[in-house]
Amino acid sequence: MQKEITCADIIAKRMARWNEKHDIEFDRQLVAAAADKILSTPSLRAEIIAKPYLLIPIAFYIVDKKRDTVPFFFNDVQADFISQLETRGSGKPFFVLKGRQQGFTSVITAIQLSFAIVRKNFSGFTMADRSDNTVAIFNDKARTVYDRLPKILKPSEKFNSRNEMFFDKLNSSWRIATATSEAGRSRTLNFVHFSEVAFYDCDLADLQAGIGEAITADAIVVYETTANGFNQAKDLWDSGACVNLFYEWWRSPEYRSTEYEYIEKADTWLSERIKLLYERGCDREQVAWYAKKYDSYLDKSTIRQEYPITPEEAFIFSGDCVFDIEKLNQRMVECSDLSPVKVGRFEYKSVCSDVIDSAGQKVGEQWELTNVNFVECKDGYIRIHREPEIKKDNRGNTVGLAPYAIGGDTADSGQDYFAAKVVNAITGQTVATLHKQFIDEDLYAEQVLCLAKYYHDALIGIEINYSREPMRIIHRKYGYLNVYLREKLDGVHDEKILDIGFRTDTQTRRVILGELVAKFRDNPHIESDIPTLKEMSTFVKKQNGRQEAIDGQHDDLVLSLAIAHYVAGQQSTVYIKPETPEDDFIKRNFKEDTETDSDYYANSQTFGEGGGAFMSWDDF
Repeated sequence: MQKEITCADIIAKRMARWNEKHDIEFDRQLVAAAADKILSTPSLRAEIIAKPYLLIPIAFYIVDKKRDTVPFFFNDVQADFISQLETRGSGKPFFVLKGRQQGFTSVITAIQLSFAIVRKNFSGFTMADRSDNTVAIFNDKARTVYDRLPKILKPSEKFNSRNEMFFDKLNSSWRIATATSEAGRSRTLNFVHFSEVAFYDCDLADLQAGIGEAITADAIVVYETTANGFNQAKDLWDSGACVNLFYEWWRSPEYRSTEYEYIEKADTWLSERIKLLYERGCDREQVAWYAKKYDSYLDKSTIRQEYPITPEEAFIFSGDCVFDIEKLNQRMVECSDLSPVKVGRFEYKSVCSDVIDSAGQKVGEQWELTNVNFVECKDGYIRIHREPEIKKDNRGNTVGLAPYAIGGDTADSGQDYFAAKVVNAITGQTVATLHKQFIDEDLYAEQVLCLAKYYHDALIGIEINYSREPMRIIHRKYGYLNVYLREKLDGVHDEKILDIGFRTDTQTRRVILGELVAKFRDNPHIESDIPTLKEMSTFVKKQNGRQEAIDGQHDDLVLSLAIAHYVAGQQSTVYIKPETPEDDFIKRNFKEDTETDSDYYANSQTFGEGGGAFMSWDDF
């Protein structure tokens, strides 16, 4: 029995014949025969109705970058996008972030066109960023593509305008317009493509509100763009409302060159970038293409936005980033595949006991956190990057504990976050991050205290500008003593006294941020937390001279990190000798029943510095 032919078989034959002959006239004949086969075969018709975009590699043509008319076969990134559509469906919008000239506008337009000529009552819509792009997309990527189809695949057309194709018997259409807040109103839409959405002149929120009522519940919605700084498109990417798809430039097969001389003459920045490209799996021809493209730009920084290697680099801010943007981008690339050791939060019991004086009277209360345990969970807001470091000798005995410091920033409004960063006081590396938007101050304080206990009784310094409560809870309620102490002026006696917590003012803010900028510049490896690195990328010097996050972004993690590094100056910078457990002390200094007196005195240790024999009761 002969195997039933499928659309995949037709596509494979067209590709094979094209690779053999590269003959456009032969291909037109093959496409005409394929169209006739589809229309006369019920199973093939059913495939096309279910997946109209299969017509693209079967029968569509496109003009390539050499201005030649060729079959429209999917490249790697286009095929991946099709696969994403098939896998994920229309549950969430797609956000496609890509480099230049990867063919997304072409393929998305072709997908809509295939739906319009196959399915009844389909309504597709594309919004372009500029009027000239509106014209170009309609003429070059829709009208011309449709005109090259075999006649038997073209449905009856009632009319065609300069921006719309309408097929009357199917009652289906596709149209395009320049993006405005009024675009798309009063239409029922099954597919909406926001082309180069990061470059829209209109307000994206207004546009979404205007078109939202027209989009059907099962519509396919695609936001597609190259990046254009930190704007509303970046906010949409960060919001989690879309299926985010980032396509690196090297996934486009034509981006290759054998002009290796451009690699040889690379400057310092490009040399570092070439190392990263090799680490990302690029081969020499791809690197040579990139180096040649870099050489062609007068403004060398352009290549980071046009041909990015990470989403963060694609959205690079054009303003004055406080941190070294090159090292920041490189560090984000290095950390893009890193995950925390574990994510969760602490569980514990807060226990209160009475303080009794010698007369048996209650004179106060004593609070303590007991049964402290880190619990891993998906909704956890504490990221552990490195476990507490313990130094052991060659016998496996603990001889040193790494010292740690914690810097914290409390939320001063409903939109800010509570944050804390734990750093190793010797290496400067971040070992843990706490980040939560909505949490009560007392619970935040207790989680920070748990972190401190987890990291060898770390030094704690939380900002007190907006609230002193977390530091008061840690120090006064729970009696935790390893806290940051700052000098302040006593207004009564006009003298300096010590107080707990870190206060940010114009001077201290400049100092702590200056120190953090210098430390990161000298050693970017001190930070590996991606959310913190992202905050650093949007932390800029504004026109008024103030260093802070750009509008709409946060800087809680940046400030917590700066405070942590600053207060670490009051922490030890060498390994801390572990406290001697009580049972070991007794064993070393008091006779056990199994020992003789001579053994006991011979093996006993001396008290204090300078040595001396063990002092018996009679010596006192």
